[in-house]
Amino acid sequence: MLPPLPSRGGRPTPYCPADPQRYGNWGAKTITCAMLDEHREIWVQVYGPDQPMTQLDVHALDERMSAVLAVLDPVRTEVAALQQHATGELSSALDSRDTADAERRQAEKAARAAEAERDRAVADAERARAEVEAARGEQAAAAQQAEQALADRDQALSERRAAQEEAEAARTDRQHALDRVSAAHERITGLQSALAEERATALERLDELRRQEEQARQSLRAALTEEHEQRLREQSQDFTQRLRDLQRAADERVAELTEQLTSSTRGYAESLAPLHEEIGTLRRDLAARTAAATDAHRRLDALRDSLGHALDATGDDEVRQRLRGILERLPVADAHADDHAQPQDASPSDDAS
Repeated sequence: MLPPLPSRGGRPTPYCPADPQRYGNWGAKTITCAMLDEHREIWVQVYGPDQPMTQLDVHALDERMSAVLAVLDPVRTEVAALQQHATGELSSALDSRDTADAERRQAEKAARAAEAERDRAVADAERARAEVEAARGEQAAAAQQAEQALADRDQALSERRAAQEEAEAARTDRQHALDRVSAAHERITGLQSALAEERATALERLDELRRQEEQARQSLRAALTEEHEQRLREQSQDFTQRLRDLQRAADERVAELTEQLTSSTRGYAESLAPLHEEIGTLRRDLAARTAAATDAHRRLDALRDSLGHALDATGDDEVRQRLRGILERLPVADAHADDHAQPQDASPSDDAS
């Protein structure tokens, strides 16, 4: 139960917290103290301050609703009558509108028919006016054609007379022309005869000129042939003489070069003679030294063999050590020294060549 309302209205703050867990929800709204106070005031105004809020007085509510319905029934009847009257008025208005639309369409159709009739009348009037104008034009053209026909007739008569005169003049001219043609034919016949004679003369002259040309050509060919042969003989003699001169000069040059080569060979051989002698001396010295070196190598080998035998035969370590040192200090003899040191004799004639 809520505490009683104070005389100044409202409730203390601790009694009106915004807490949905205390009073719950009413739809999407959270029930607050303000909402409860508002509903309580409505309840007190409707049922009185002594009516408990937890029980509903259905009888009192029924009486009050009956009173309300009794008041609302005349209003409902009046509203139904008004709706029926409005429906009738609306039907009448719709019928009137349909009738007016039909009359308007009929009037428009009549207006269009009248306009079409007017257009046809105007077209007929224009066509009649055009026909009248055409008839007037045709009448004027007919009159003009009649005048032109008269003028053409007069002109035709004049042209006929002129044609007759021209025909007479043409006959006269034809006779003159025939006379001139006869004279021209005779002149042409004479010219053809003269031309035939001149042509025969020209042919004879042409044959004569051809014979003269052939004779002149043969004479010229013979002269040119003889002159060409003479030139060829002269050129041949000239070339032969030049060839002989060149051969003679070449022979002289070859002889001169041969003599120079012989002199050069002789001088070269004379200059090589001391060199051959010196080479022979050097070869002899080389052979002696090679023999001495070979003998020395033999002695060295014999000495090495003797020292080796002595080293094997002695039992003293100190002596053996000394002999081994001597053997190590001795030079090693080349096995191919004799082959390389053999003198190669060559004849002086080979070097000279």
